[in-house]
Amino acid sequence: MSCAFTLEHYCEILENALKAGYAFQGFHQLASTRARQVLYLRHDLDVCLEEALDMADREAELGVRATYFVLVNSPIYNLLSKDSLELVRHIQTKGHWIGLHIDPGLFSSIDTFQVENGVLQLIEFYRSRIPLVPVVSFHRPVAEVLGRDFSSFISTYSLHFFKEVKYISDSRGIWKEGCPCQILSHGLYPAVQMLVHPIWWGTSETESLAHRLHRLLGSRLDCFKQYLGENIEPIGKLLQREGI
Repeated sequence: MSCAFTLEHYCEILENALKAGYAFQGFHQLASTRARQVLYLRHDLDVCLEEALDMADREAELGVRATYFVLVNSPIYNLLSKDSLELVRHIQTKGHWIGLHIDPGLFSSIDTFQVENGVLQLIEFYRSRIPLVPVVSFHRPVAEVLGRDFSSFISTYSLHFFKEVKYISDSRGIWKEGCPCQILSHGLYPAVQMLVHPIWWGTSETESLAHRLHRLLGSRLDCFKQYLGENIEPIGKLLQREGI
């Protein structure tokens, strides 16, 4: 088994967890009393939504559910655009949950009161457009939110999920403690939170990170040109005239 960052190996990681008896649950669910081991699977969508579709589909094929956290202030994708909402709904139709990914820097002050009120306002606003679970993953979390509990929503960095539950992450495309395929197959921990960023995972071992980046940039550029062409007539004519 190669521990490459491929979707094929990702499925092997999940299969190992299932064979070891892990039950995949949402952060908003109480752990099953009958489940010997629980795995809270989480995806932070920092860069784009499209990259998450294959992962969501493959998880569903295995009967695995995850929580996908969408970034509310992304400079790259507009969460409320028609295309984005369709992508989010596709992920939901596969049985997954949607939560908000929020940068604490959005708030004027990072004290508990300001963060709690600010997050509640964002949940109420987006919940009218997207069925959300009351769970938040903080983007670039600061010390003030790490290990802290909030009364009106669940944080993936709460004392329970970040300190009492084993935390595993592929941040920066690296497993700091080694690939979880072995950690999970041996059932070393009764409860695990696993953070996986779809951006790091390719379709094959021969697809490099550079290739995935170029593919992503190309798709983003195509969307940008399409938007300009359809909404700004002079630019649309220029693009058509120059064959761009």
